[in-house]
Amino acid sequence: MKKVILLLVAIGFVTMAAKMPDANEKSTIKSAMSNEKYKECIAACEACIASCKACEKTCIKDKSCTKTCNECVKACEKAVKAMKEDKSVKAECLECAKMCEKCAKECDKCASEEGKKCAADCRTSAKLCNEM
Repeated sequence: MKKVILLLVAIGFVTMAAKMPDANEKSTIKSAMSNEKYKECIAACEACIASCKACEKTCIKDKSCTKTCNECVKACEKAVKAMKEDKSVKAECLECAKMCEKCAKECDKCASEEGKKCAADCRTSAKLCNEM
């Protein structure tokens, strides 16, 4: 009777072990989730870069706007590079988010459509970078 119980317990453990994801599956799942977050954040940063460059061209006379947009482009490019290289992105993304928020506030002052689009894209990028 004891042997039968031990056998059933052993079968139970083997069955449970077979159903549990192994370390590779866990890292693959985590990696896929990270990659999706990265893709979304990279796309937002690239949109922000494009908007900032367009805003810079229209706000040539406003030195503070062009300077802020230029700094925002650099911060976004660093964050995108870190995400594409799958390095530790937290510091780069937080710095990018701060710069994007600053740029959005500055571009809110612009009367041009490019300025308004830049502010909106900067806010989206900042939100996603803060979540990284």
